[in-house]
Amino acid sequence: MIRIKVFRASQLLYGAAVVLLCLLLLGLGLSFLWGGGSQAATEAPRQGAQLSPAPTATGADLDDVEIGGRYAAGTQDVPAAAFSAQDWLKPAERFSAWLVDVDFLDPLSVLSYQFPSITAQEALPVTAEADEHLPDEADQTERIRVEIERIERSGESYQAPQKKDGSPLRVLIYHTHSYEAYAQDADKPYIETSQWRTKDQNFNIMRVGSELAAKLEGYGIEVVHDLTEHEPPKLGTAYVRSLQTLEGYAQRGESFDLMLDLHRDAASTRNSKTSVVMVDGLPSARLMVLIGNGERGFEIMPSWTENYKLAKALTGILNEQNEGIARDVMVKTGRYNQHMSESALLVEVGHNLNTLDEAVQSTGPLAKAIVTLLGGGAEKAA
Repeated sequence: MIRIKVFRASQLLYGAAVVLLCLLLLGLGLSFLWGGGSQAATEAPRQGAQLSPAPTATGADLDDVEIGGRYAAGTQDVPAAAFSAQDWLKPAERFSAWLVDVDFLDPLSVLSYQFPSITAQEALPVTAEADEHLPDEADQTERIRVEIERIERSGESYQAPQKKDGSPLRVLIYHTHSYEAYAQDADKPYIETSQWRTKDQNFNIMRVGSELAAKLEGYGIEVVHDLTEHEPPKLGTAYVRSLQTLEGYAQRGESFDLMLDLHRDAASTRNSKTSVVMVDGLPSARLMVLIGNGERGFEIMPSWTENYKLAKALTGILNEQNEGIARDVMVKTGRYNQHMSESALLVEVGHNLNTLDEAVQSTGPLAKAIVTLLGGGAEKAA
């Protein structure tokens, strides 16, 4: 006689619940062993303390790490005391990643696990930047070097737009990394979302954008300063959202003579030996223009040589008007949404060890150089 054992649905559900509870408990234990000091680490920046360098990241981890391990973006953009339901899921998330190298809370991760041939670029509706914003390390590929040498030998240069219809010059300022902030000032502290980052637009890179917009408008240039916050919900995919912002302008038929993605750099031995230059007797943060050629796996690539000519021209004008204020143009294999225009630049305004005042002070020279660059005339920009 064959005996068939029948399980009720309630028994199966009960068993599944027990297994899930065991996994959660195991995950909690593992997270305690592996990351016990994480809460203290997230609270330290809010008290103005300096974080010790984080481990060097590679691969996908670059989405969440700034230069030299000075900033880890893994912390939630909420006060450390606010322990959300998402935080309770973190141990299970870590355990699942450790067990089968898949994040069950990330649909893309699950999809890639089930269909290994599907890449992140194919699965996402809009391609994200392949690397996190690490402009301090240049991508010295042979193709970049050869093309730059060709441009330099040919004497090709940027040609300012000719406004035959009498319409004003138009500049778009936006911020892919909208929460980037500067060194804390004891007299004017800001509330951090994580170290050197804040949502407060009076203290983050958006404040610098507002100052630049005001100065450009003073020269008669029409400015659109887009204050969309592109960082949430994840810093590593901020370029996906800023691209959507740019596509929105294009769909509405808006055009610009210059598109500026304004950032704050991360301090390193390469850019902090000379952190400021004196302009009108006041210390001003140094500037750098970053260009992407799109070689890092992008189907639609920018006309980066045209953007490079523009960047080179702006850098030359900056240093001619205020010697040493601009670092050399940097070219990387990312794209930085510069396929949207041949007049698209990413500009670094100082670094995280500069003060906000130093960054704001540098918007004066930057505005003057932009006016000269776009054909506003040296006398108008004087």
